[in-house]
Amino acid sequence: MPLPSSLRTVLWIALSSALLAGLYVCAENPSRLGEEAIRLFLHGALIGCLIGGSLSALDLLIWRRAEGGALRRLPLLATLGLRSIVYLAIIILVQVVINHILPGPHHEFGPITFADIVFSLTLAVAYNLLLGINALLGPGVLFSFVAGRYHHPRMEERALLFIDLRSSTAAAELLGDVRFLDLLNRFVFDVSLAIADAGGKIHKYVGDEVIATWRLKPGVNEADCVRACFAALERLAAAGPAYEREFGFRADFRAALHCGSVAVGELGHLKKEIALIGDAMNTAARILDACRAAEVRVLASAALIGRIGALPTGVVKRALGPLPLRGKEHLVEIVALEPARPGAERTTPAPARYIDPASTM
Repeated sequence: MPLPSSLRTVLWIALSSALLAGLYVCAENPSRLGEEAIRLFLHGALIGCLIGGSLSALDLLIWRRAEGGALRRLPLLATLGLRSIVYLAIIILVQVVINHILPGPHHEFGPITFADIVFSLTLAVAYNLLLGINALLGPGVLFSFVAGRYHHPRMEERALLFIDLRSSTAAAELLGDVRFLDLLNRFVFDVSLAIADAGGKIHKYVGDEVIATWRLKPGVNEADCVRACFAALERLAAAGPAYEREFGFRADFRAALHCGSVAVGELGHLKKEIALIGDAMNTAARILDACRAAEVRVLASAALIGRIGALPTGVVKRALGPLPLRGKEHLVEIVALEPARPGAERTTPAPARYIDPASTM
């Protein structure tokens, strides 16, 4: 079974940090290479691995989830300061522990100095600024801009997941604009975490809609996009009581899954983004519209099903046949995706104030 995307990222960062730190220590001690080169490298690599692994694990496995709770109410500057202090403590703690565990007559690291603290604090602040920019643009988008990956548009095969909050109009009327925005933030947080855990990338948020993508390789691919969709439903079901307490009803959504070739490139001047353009995007949006008419929560194109092989455990498909989609000249083969046990994604009954999804958009 493949490792979750977050754990793969932690391992990659830990190994990269180990390599860079090992080379850095060797470069700082050129007169002590030769017989001590391996020991110097391993010492630095151990420090780099622990720091890189700890910070990335803290960010991906703890901070990212905490941001949906109390941290969500903190402004960016306060969050940056808090994270930098915690990261500074981790960096210094790792150095102190390693220096204590690996002492010796030829020990190359002295006690932690004020300069070490300043350097570590600078590193922590810079790292958190980078994470902040990455969060504003979206994971991987900053690197794509810097590397010029999509400076010239290119065609890519993508799996697409469109998620739309159900009963959003009624919810907005009931809650008011400010409280509805709180609801959207909570909903987007839960859905986005499920997408990220399945290796997906958030393309954009459009009102109460979330659009996510996965790059496809030739041939059959993993069913990560389907897994993300039903994991998001499970997260919302588990968080149902919390939604009920805070907003008076539970969050739910409709979803459409499709795949195809899209043109990917930079778009904009004063405000840039990575845009996805193509018929596949339009078709996915039309499939999402069809969810309302078919009264089905999750619809997928047969084209997508043909690219992902086996469905995740606990998910079954039901063929709906070729359906007409608004604005499409030809019929599109559509299947409904459902839990193997109907109602499994809702662990408790809906509250009395639950908004009937059929009553509104």
